[in-house]
Amino acid sequence: MLRAAGRLFLLSWPQCLPLALLGVVVSGAPGALATRNGEGRGLQHGAGWWSLYLATVLLMLVCYAAVALRQQALVEGQRVSLWAVVGRSLRSLPTALLTAALYGLLSPLLLPLVALSLAWLAAVLEQGGPLAACRRSVQLTRGHLWPMTLTWLSVLAGVLVFVMLNGVFYGVVMVVAGHAGAQTGVLISQVVFTALLSLPVIYVSAVLVSCRAVLTAGGHSPT
Repeated sequence: MLRAAGRLFLLSWPQCLPLALLGVVVSGAPGALATRNGEGRGLQHGAGWWSLYLATVLLMLVCYAAVALRQQALVEGQRVSLWAVVGRSLRSLPTALLTAALYGLLSPLLLPLVALSLAWLAAVLEQGGPLAACRRSVQLTRGHLWPMTLTWLSVLAGVLVFVMLNGVFYGVVMVVAGHAGAQTGVLISQVVFTALLSLPVIYVSAVLVSCRAVLTAGGHSPT
């Protein structure tokens, strides 16, 4: 399954990169605003910050849903336009948002978390309600919880290693730039760092789409 996800990632990343990149870029906007205003972490933020945070979450969900929809179209051998994908992402937004919130509430629980790992994708692709999406995820993952757990732990480990290597790259660029070229080094590093962080988004989405495809077809193992 991870091999299938790898193939889907390689096939889809040129089409999905702009959408994933937009999602990653906007995800940093609330933190940047808090830093500029000298605000710390926590819940003590102004109304402007919370409005930006909500808008950021909604735009991220639209972008990431569009990535998944483009990958699903590739799996099904269909050609879809960017606007069609974005339109469908917007239509699925209320259900996807509620499903993601429900998933977040259950995040401390490992096995329910794995059983519901396909719920958000079901909400995006199948256009049902959040409870229907959760039931669909449980139905698909029934009998595959431990293989799915190993799959997601492998994905998590790979993403963490990638992010750490990305951080090392950021530091190396800063050292090479030196004090005189610090501003240029920071700019180059931030651009490259953001672009590279878009790749795990595309890969994780490819894993979701591939797992759903195999389990929907009655595959015996999602690994």
